[in-house]
Amino acid sequence: MSAPAAGARRRLTLRPEGPAAGGRVGGLVTWPADRPLLADVVPVLDRLGVRVADAVAVPGDGDAPATLLELLLPAGTAPATALPRLEQALAAAWAGETELDGLSRLTVGAGLPVRDVAVLRAACRYLAQVGLGLSRGYVEETVLAAPEFARALLAHFAARHDPDAADPAAAASAADHLAELLTRTTSLDQDRILRGLRDVLAAVVRTNRYQVDAAGAPRPALALKIASARLDLLPAPRPEVETFVCSPVVEGLHLRGARVARGGLRWSERPEDFRTEVLGLVKAQMVKNAVIVPAGAKGAFVVREDLRGLDRAAVQQRVAAAYRTFVGALLDVTDDRDGDRVVPPPRTVVHDGEDPYLVVAADKGTATFSDLANEVAESRGFWLGDAFASGGSSGYDHKAMGITARGAWVSVRRHLRELGVDPDGELTAVGVGDMSGDVFGNGMLLSDRLRLVAAFDHRHVFLDPDPDPARSAAERRRLFALPGSSWDDYDRTALSAGGGVYRRDAKSVPLSPQVRARLGVDAEELSPAELVRAVLRAPVDLLWNGGIGTYVRAADETDAQVGDRANDAVRVTADELRCRVVGEGGNLGLTQRARTAAARAGVALNTDFIDNSAGVDTSDREVNLKIALSGVPRAERDAVLRAVEDEVAAAVLADNALQARALSVCAAQAPFLLDRHAQLIGDLERHGLDRDLEGLPSEADVERLRQAGAGLTRPEAAVLLAHSKNLVRQELLASDLPDDPSVAGVLAAYFPRAVRERWPDRVATHPLAREITATQLANDLVNRVGPGFLLRLEERHDVPTAVAARAYTVATRVLDLDPLWALVDGLVGSEVPLAVERLALPELQAATERVADRLLAAHRDPAALTAAAPALRAVVTGLDAAGWLARPGAAGERARALAAELTAAGAGPELAERVAVLGCQADVVDLARVAGAADAGRALAADAEVERLLGLPRVHAWTVERAGDSHWVVAARAALREEVDRMHWALVAAVLRDPDVLTGRHGAALARFAAVRDRAGSARDDVLGRACVVVAELRRLVEAVG
Repeated sequence: MSAPAAGARRRLTLRPEGPAAGGRVGGLVTWPADRPLLADVVPVLDRLGVRVADAVAVPGDGDAPATLLELLLPAGTAPATALPRLEQALAAAWAGETELDGLSRLTVGAGLPVRDVAVLRAACRYLAQVGLGLSRGYVEETVLAAPEFARALLAHFAARHDPDAADPAAAASAADHLAELLTRTTSLDQDRILRGLRDVLAAVVRTNRYQVDAAGAPRPALALKIASARLDLLPAPRPEVETFVCSPVVEGLHLRGARVARGGLRWSERPEDFRTEVLGLVKAQMVKNAVIVPAGAKGAFVVREDLRGLDRAAVQQRVAAAYRTFVGALLDVTDDRDGDRVVPPPRTVVHDGEDPYLVVAADKGTATFSDLANEVAESRGFWLGDAFASGGSSGYDHKAMGITARGAWVSVRRHLRELGVDPDGELTAVGVGDMSGDVFGNGMLLSDRLRLVAAFDHRHVFLDPDPDPARSAAERRRLFALPGSSWDDYDRTALSAGGGVYRRDAKSVPLSPQVRARLGVDAEELSPAELVRAVLRAPVDLLWNGGIGTYVRAADETDAQVGDRANDAVRVTADELRCRVVGEGGNLGLTQRARTAAARAGVALNTDFIDNSAGVDTSDREVNLKIALSGVPRAERDAVLRAVEDEVAAAVLADNALQARALSVCAAQAPFLLDRHAQLIGDLERHGLDRDLEGLPSEADVERLRQAGAGLTRPEAAVLLAHSKNLVRQELLASDLPDDPSVAGVLAAYFPRAVRERWPDRVATHPLAREITATQLANDLVNRVGPGFLLRLEERHDVPTAVAARAYTVATRVLDLDPLWALVDGLVGSEVPLAVERLALPELQAATERVADRLLAAHRDPAALTAAAPALRAVVTGLDAAGWLARPGAAGERARALAAELTAAGAGPELAERVAVLGCQADVVDLARVAGAADAGRALAADAEVERLLGLPRVHAWTVERAGDSHWVVAARAALREEVDRMHWALVAAVLRDPDVLTGRHGAALARFAAVRDRAGSARDDVLGRACVVVAELRRLVEAVG
């Protein structure tokens, strides 16, 4: 309960009046404004543990209204100390600065200051949010019954956080005292509550509790920055840090996956469990943000004031005020920057190191608040200025750009192309959302040939069983432009026969024959909930999710597990879907287990964090551009942002396209990649991934997939893709690779051409230069060569991630792969034919891995790796493409055949030639070792001679990985293949020294090897066993040659 909050300038005062007698005490209250009704005063004092025995209205000082009260104080309290505390509490409550709840009695009864009680209150509220499972009243009564513990808890808090009294020794002593007090608990509930409060406050690394403004007044909301990653009572997943904000007008929470993190702040209408609401969102944000510099973050706040009965404008005003307070509290515990110097907040004891990066974004209920957030940040002089909240009047308008929908549509186009459907042709679709929404509305305008046959939002169900593509597209465009439109605004004359728009609260909806045929149902009428389920199950090309809510679960999941009670009545299971493609423009439309089940049933889909990542990508690029241009006059900077908008959008859509393509490669090669993916899951688990929480297969599930000759689905591979990028980025940041001059081009390429050419110094000295470089390297690497590539190199050569990544960058330079990747990376409208892509991508990946692998075998030192690049590049350029195509032997024959295949598939001459010779050029490290650039041609001839004499293609065939191989069989084949390669090049070197070494002096040894090889080739059992015997005989031959 809160007392009537007055906007008065004066504060309420309470002074002793008359002697204490009979356990009663007199007090004169002078009111800051009009004298309130006694009925309003008594409950306030009662909440403070003080009873009113009598009251008389009297004039106060200066004729101010006053009331003489006769009060009964809590038992055992002395009036001399209790009345000043009561005045403090009553004045704060009347000014709206504190809440009145059960804990309020601690001020008078236990002598705790109002602001200290606020700390306890915040800790109790936070415990309620994390799912303690006990009522708020019960928790408060438990704390009230343990005043010694409450005082000890606050003493520990002050010893850690009060800038005037912080003392590590005192904090340690207080912690010991708390531990001793916990041994005295007499019930499990009491122990859980008190221990939980102790653990929460011990995990606080910053607070604004001791901050004051210029007038000495406290901050309007208390902020507790909690190191949640080390708070064991929290359920998984645990973010790295979260900031809990508590005040009489707003309560909220901001969760961050890392120090550098970003995500939206939403207005929540779930006061009892907004942490649960935001936890699922931040989990999605963590993997979605794999494509951008910051890790995932998400925030939610609830308005504590009663909004019932207010009109829309008044509600918006209260929400905006609460948002301001929430954002201000987050900034209270955030570092600032002064040039290169990080400046901590005033009167704040910092326990977590430097932390100046706080960026927020619009979300549900806060779509128009970016300018408001930036106004708060700029009024404080926060270093990010209007880069604090992306969008707004000086940022990129996502709805105007349609960027999130366009990014998701990139995934849809790929799915359709792979299904053999023309993405620019007529498509049938159903959708979640309405035309006023950004993602749904923009998505449904991306094709004039789209036939939207049904859709729904929380208000209406739209049915148009046989739409005219052009006419319906025009009507959708009209609705999109109409402010605040709904499906009810749809022109009924534009509907096809049997169509209609129906309210979700109708008793039932009649279904025309046309609608029944389109949705594949027999019923002549359905309830709105049944109709929504029928829409979700419709047999169409595309299910487009642009709304809010979770509508599809797996058959083995319950609605309770989904955690979206509002849509329990309309949710369907994945095995009921009859669409061919799902486009996830909105978040959490399907559970992860539903996605996997749908994919195994043949539905083409990725995940929400893959499909709709273009929004966060655009925002992050905007923020980083604003940081780079800090100090440039605002008008000039804004003009630059507008000028490069199309280039930013192109870069963002390229990120979407490359992620979607990487998943296509994973899906196409799923059985062959299963072992690599299984090993990667294990590695990610060692770094904190919870495979069950992420919907990834258990070890037993992996074995079942292996036996079935199957692999991971696209949604499962998407999880690996995102987590791999996040882990690679972290490990690159912990190394010196982002600072290496050899990768400086990565940073420059991130920024639009006009910016990097005009302000190269600003780009080079960007405060987030290392983070941008590491993020772009991780994205390029994982998108190109897939998740698991680095782990394989790390395990094979016992090197850290950064060294394996450096080998990748050197291999890319040696083979000059960036221009070749650019030829394959066709974007929307200029896509490379899928047949070309399917031939080219495996060659690019295999050549990259081959060169990186041979580099690490020859150079384990990072400096030596980088230094090897020029000489190796000289070997590659020593022959032109035609020269490599003319390579003798099996490699040359394969290259020439591949060039012909690529040309027939539609590749241009340059692309066909360059891809075809990669297999030949991938031997560059061994070629350089045995011959050098000058003798490459002679070495290739010697290589062909050794290959001919030994019949190596047959031996190599025995060492190729096969779908369904166990991990150890894969490892055995790789070990044999490496051994054959090593001995092969040893013999090439010998032939270069003496062309007749094999056919002359060692002819007998060669004949013996050939005989063993031929006998092994004619056998039909145990391929690995035969290969081992042949390799052993090859080793004898090499030893004989010397």
